[in-house]
Amino acid sequence: MNAAEPGEDRQGSPRIASLPFFYTAPVAMMIAGGLLATWGALALTTPWSSLTLALTHVLTLGFLTMTGLGGFYALAPGSGLAATVQPRSAHIVYYSLLSGVIGLVWGTAGALSTPVFVAIGTVGVAVVVFLFQAGRVVKRGDSRHGGVRALRLALWGFGLASFLGVWLAHGHGGMRFPGLRSLWMQVHFCIALLGWLGGMLVASSFVALPGSFGAPALSSRNLDIVLWLTAAGIFPPFVLLLYGYFFVPSEAQGWIEPWAIGLLVPAMVAIWLVHPALCLFSLRSGRRLPGFRHWQSGLLLAPLVFAVGLAAWLQQDVRLGMLFGWLAIFGWAGTLFSGLLVGTLPGLLGQGASEPEELEGAARIALLLHRAALFAGAVAILTQTDAWCRLTGGLIAVDGAWLLFVLTRLLLASRSDPAHPS
Repeated sequence: MNAAEPGEDRQGSPRIASLPFFYTAPVAMMIAGGLLATWGALALTTPWSSLTLALTHVLTLGFLTMTGLGGFYALAPGSGLAATVQPRSAHIVYYSLLSGVIGLVWGTAGALSTPVFVAIGTVGVAVVVFLFQAGRVVKRGDSRHGGVRALRLALWGFGLASFLGVWLAHGHGGMRFPGLRSLWMQVHFCIALLGWLGGMLVASSFVALPGSFGAPALSSRNLDIVLWLTAAGIFPPFVLLLYGYFFVPSEAQGWIEPWAIGLLVPAMVAIWLVHPALCLFSLRSGRRLPGFRHWQSGLLLAPLVFAVGLAAWLQQDVRLGMLFGWLAIFGWAGTLFSGLLVGTLPGLLGQGASEPEELEGAARIALLLHRAALFAGAVAILTQTDAWCRLTGGLIAVDGAWLLFVLTRLLLASRSDPAHPS
């Protein structure tokens, strides 16, 4: 992109950079549904199953992270960032991540070390390139803008979660992993949810509430409370894990687990209690446009995620732990990120459709399908019934297919909008 083309840099560049991520996200949901329909209860019985790990990463990396990365490229111009990333660099991130997801899912599902080690390399490339390019953009932004501060926190969360994830992946590749592996997985999972995905949702809400729904934006003071609590809940557990790994013998690390989980609580309070309350209060005066009900539903699920997660940890109940993961990934995050895809993010790329009522109807169908899959999955986990697991897989696949249909209509509408050339 030449410097002499500011109009193209502001509009064409984010669109070209983000489209591969957006189109891949619902396809990943369809694949996740197909895998669950094939594997049945084997994938929803225990969090330590190789099939469960494979299915989890199809959703977290293939759907949520793809949407989050594409969302960063779309959100950056509307968040007070004067510079945008080069599409070529964004495509390096995309293809590296895509190949890494395929290798990781293939390797974990089949207990194969070679695909996992290939995934470690390609995901590592994606992480380094994205953090380098995104970090440069955010560093040049005005820190007084709330969107910049939220995106900065999201990048920290992405970096911390990726570091832990790549380290853990070595264990799946056959290398010895000293220390509390299960604790590392829990902290990795929570930092990814709260720091990376939660940070992106905070940044998205700062732009989406006024821009997409005409609702009041979060005040700078309230935004800073959420960001500071989140930061206070993701950095200390990360540091504690590294301290235990390097300085505490494996047989003496038992005291680390309650401290690491307890230190996550400020971020849980911020992302699953404070931020949803602030957004729901703001949305009371918002317009019922595409994605609005997704936001309401996802935000209402957040306190339930907090409660189930707390109960699962206190009772050390595996089934409650599975339910917590399901509600957090497919319920809270999945609903909100689906809302981003059917409303906010295409709008940032210049969505100019002339039939909002029809699009709202399509968005409602998407939400109904998502709710049906979410309910079926919860029943499947609680009853451990193979038929319910396979039904859930089918519903997820249909949900992803409909989401792809709606997203394609929105993006094609934006492409044909003469006011927003692509």
